[in-house]
Amino acid sequence: MSQRSFIICITVLALMYAGMLEAAEPELKYNQVIGKIKLAIPDDTGIRDYLGLKVKTGQFGIAQIRPGILIIQIFNMYCPHCQHYAPTVNEFYKLIQTDPRLKQRVMLIGIGVGNSPFEVDIYRKKFSVMFPLFDDKGYAVYNTLQDVLTPHFIGMTLDGKGGYRMFYSKNGGFDDPAAFLKEMIRLSGMFPGGVR
Repeated sequence: MSQRSFIICITVLALMYAGMLEAAEPELKYNQVIGKIKLAIPDDTGIRDYLGLKVKTGQFGIAQIRPGILIIQIFNMYCPHCQHYAPTVNEFYKLIQTDPRLKQRVMLIGIGVGNSPFEVDIYRKKFSVMFPLFDDKGYAVYNTLQDVLTPHFIGMTLDGKGGYRMFYSKNGGFDDPAAFLKEMIRLSGMFPGGVR
């Protein structure tokens, strides 16, 4: 192998490795800290049942949610992009809830970074949000994740025993709820045959 060919080969391998690191970055960046996130246990029995929470007061960790796929939307009430995508996210939730194969296996929650319970409630009412929303008025979630922009979506699989695997983490919204749902299902690996 000539020196020129060797240099080209090394360059290509270096670029491929950098691409692999870039693709893995969200998981490497957030996977270690996502389990540290604590949210207030909701007063609403229906929401506790939806998330499979057994306790009624205090806080819960993300990994305590029942087994399945968890999609987390990081939003802020004042974020114009979050407001723009709110109807699309609502449609995404409806697609999950109207599919009997997914309804018990895929969950969606929202966390309002920097928002008080009052502000989260305004957002919920203004955009008719039906899935659970949580406040992060002290920026605890935001500071745990760091550098996250709103809206931001995280996809995880949960085993119901405190174990989890993050498979998606990306800033920005989505325009096609059906395509996004299909992608989340594919990336999760929980439905090997896919969902039509």
